[in-house]
Amino acid sequence: MIKVVIHQLGNSEVVEASDGLAALAKLKQQSFDLVVTDWNMPNMSGIELLAAIRADEVLKAIPVILLTAETTKENISEAVKLGVNGYVAKPFTPEKLQSTLSEWI
Repeated sequence: MIKVVIHQLGNSEVVEASDGLAALAKLKQQSFDLVVTDWNMPNMSGIELLAAIRADEVLKAIPVILLTAETTKENISEAVKLGVNGYVAKPFTPEKLQSTLSEWI
């Protein structure tokens, strides 16, 4: 569904990664306009990926959208402190995702 929504917003190129470590490696290999990540991933979570992106001088300006079922005040606060650009709570509708992503695509 995420790829479909991104395509509907006019972006034809989507690169996927199996986990946060793979995503970070891809981010360092080519340039990206946006990162959409799940909070819960193996090897490196989405929040850890966000922290790594914000700590990297080359990557830190890339907008990051977190998709997650982690909706406690503490989790949201942590994501905001790390500089998340958008937060979409699961379960979400295609319309909600499109609304959030349309600000960045």
